[in-house]
Amino acid sequence: MFLTTTEKYRIILIALLLAHFIGCATQQQKTPPAAIKKDEWFAKDKAEHFLISFLIGALSYSIAREGEADKDDASIIGFSFTSACGIAKEINDELKNKGWSYKDLAWDLLGGGTAVSISNIFDSATAVNFCSICFSAVLLALR
Repeated sequence: MFLTTTEKYRIILIALLLAHFIGCATQQQKTPPAAIKKDEWFAKDKAEHFLISFLIGALSYSIAREGEADKDDASIIGFSFTSACGIAKEINDELKNKGWSYKDLAWDLLGGGTAVSISNIFDSATAVNFCSICFSAVLLALR
C-alpha cells in the first residue's frame, strides 16, 4: 500500500499528538500538587507562546509554499512543524524541572493554527511576512 504525501503528513501529525498525550498522561503522576506553581491561562508568557508559534507557523508555511508544496500540504507542514516545536519546548521545560504546561502547549497550537489558517487564506508571502513583522513587534513590546 502506497501512501500519498498528505496521508504521510497526517500520520506523522497523529503520531506526534499521540506521543504528546501519552507523555502528558504519564507526567501527571510525578509532580505532587503542592509543588506545581500557578499557571494562568492569560499571562505574559502565554502571549509569547502564541506569537512565537505564529511566527514559526507563518514562516514554515511560506517556506513550504516556496518549495512548491500545494496549499494543503503547506498547511500540514506548517502546523506539524509548529506543533513539534511546541512539544519540544515543553519537553525541555520538563527536563529543566520547570514543569510541563498544557496551557503553554495550547497557546502554541493556537498560534500555529492561526498562522497557518491566515497564510492559507491569503496564500501570499507578502501577507505572511506582514503578519510576522506585526507580531514580532508586539512580542518585542512585551519584553
